[in-house]
Amino acid sequence: MRTTRRQLFTGTLGLAALAGLASCSNGPGGTSVSEPAGEGATAGPVELTIGLTYIPNVQFSPFYVARDLGLFREQGLEVTLRHHGAQEDSFGALLAGEEDVVFASGDEAVVASASGSTIATFGTGFQQFPGVLLAPADSGITSVEDLRGTTIGMPGHYGSSYYTVLAALHMAGLEDDDVTLQDIGYTQVTALTTGRVDVVVGYSNNETVQFTNAGFDVVELAVQDPDEPTLVGPGLTTVPGQLDDDVLRSLKEALLNAEEQILADPDVAIAATRAEVPTLSEPDQEETARAVLAATSKLWLRDGEPSMEVDEQAFDRMGEFLAEVGIIETPPTAPTVAV
Repeated sequence: MRTTRRQLFTGTLGLAALAGLASCSNGPGGTSVSEPAGEGATAGPVELTIGLTYIPNVQFSPFYVARDLGLFREQGLEVTLRHHGAQEDSFGALLAGEEDVVFASGDEAVVASASGSTIATFGTGFQQFPGVLLAPADSGITSVEDLRGTTIGMPGHYGSSYYTVLAALHMAGLEDDDVTLQDIGYTQVTALTTGRVDVVVGYSNNETVQFTNAGFDVVELAVQDPDEPTLVGPGLTTVPGQLDDDVLRSLKEALLNAEEQILADPDVAIAATRAEVPTLSEPDQEETARAVLAATSKLWLRDGEPSMEVDEQAFDRMGEFLAEVGIIETPPTAPTVAV
């Protein structure tokens, strides 16, 4: 998701341990270095700064839970979470050495990698891509094949939302001139409910919830074949070689543990998020957050279980797709890191 998606829930939410390693970090953005431990020496935690490409939100609750319940610590990590600013580039702080890892959309990571940024994804947080198209339930539009001749509202001709629309047209065998693509900013709910557009692009754990809150029935249109996806959801991205593989594996393990605890007891996520978003103390805000969490937690699952696995074939398909539709010239050669 892009850092400019700042209007999420406007008016609603205000929207393996490292034993045996004496590892250290140069601080935020520093390279993890393995050093031999002296006699009687005790390895300290590896310090990491993780960038979250959006304002505080329950969608990031695994990070909050892992921090607050000491799950990062159990893995030998001392983690600082850093939410990005409104206009901040998703990968700028990572490339500048101010962050060690960033949680960002897989498609945007591939675009950045293909454009020359030395980054790669080592863990996929959302095993299901959240992007969907949304149409009024009474519109008669039930699949992407029904899009011909419609006006599709989207934030702009950039980022994951735009790639979601392109994936839908690709799946339907349609071209850009078979539809009207209209830039509407982040006004999807208003634009669709007032009939300004026929369809909007959104996320199953965001705009769909907003429409439900507004009492407006919509149908979600899948934009890709779930068995052979061409877009990959948000994941953990780093500069290859900057951190030891053990550190990357430990980070994924801590987040998986957090997701498992949240799935077992969603109150854990709400409590951890409330510390970041004080408005969740208000009943209506908490109700919305719970709905967002329920939708988001489904996206973590692979074969019914939370997973941080990277599907390298999906990344290959995504690179080829983004090149085919003209977003990048050629797919990046190494968009993922196997750990």
